[in-house]
Order: sequence, then C-alpha cells, then structure tokens
Amino acid sequence: MPKKSYIIGAIVIIVALIMAMHSFKSSLTSYVSVGEAKVSKRPVQVAGIVVGGSKRYDFKKNSLFFTLREDGGDEMVVQYDGPKPATFNDATKVVAIGKYEPKKQVFAARELLVKCPTKYEGQVKGE
Repeated sequence: MPKKSYIIGAIVIIVALIMAMHSFKSSLTSYVSVGEAKVSKRPVQVAGIVVGGSKRYDFKKNSLFFTLREDGGDEMVVQYDGPKPATFNDATKVVAIGKYEPKKQVFAARELLVKCPTKYEGQVKGE
C-alpha cells in the first residue's frame, strides 16, 4: 500500500496541472474575422490593414483610434489606450488583441502588434 505522503503529493501535482492547463487555455486568444470579433464574448485577435486617413490620436485620453480592414473587406473601429506604437505609421499589417464593445461600437484593443516593411525587403543578397 502506498504511503499517505505519496498519495497527497500525487493529488497536489494533479491539482497543480489542472490549474496550469486552465490558466493556459484562458490566456489563449484566437484569430477571428471582424464579424466574429463583434459577437465574441472572449478576447480575440483580429488582423488587417489600417484604412488610410482613419488614424486619430486623442492626447487628452491617451487613445489611438483607427479603422481596421480585414482581407475580406469588413471594417471596424479600433481603440487602443496607451502610447501609439513607434512603427505604427509605417505599418503594413496590424493585429489588434482585445474585445469588441457593442455600446461604444469599437474594438477595445489591449495590445497592438504592428508589422512593418523591413529595410531589407526587395534587396538582393550581396547588395
């Protein structure tokens, strides 16, 4: 018969693993379309381009507003509270991570991932 301490140790390990798996699962955010983002109850990721002329930064509220257009053509207004990413103006693609707020009709992004063209793009090796 196993010792009582081994049984207690195994139970503690199992509980810790279950808690870790639950924590990991809840931190995952999946990529979705604009339409799916607007109805999702959980935080999600939406990728697209910034519509030209839609960028606006509110210095009083420290908020960046812009319209994000996905590949399918659907659009939504994104609000990001915080300093504008340094490379935002050169962005070729943006991933907004957050949750849609139907009352404000904006996607409240808690994080922005900005993809910019590299200075090496289009260069031939050895140039």
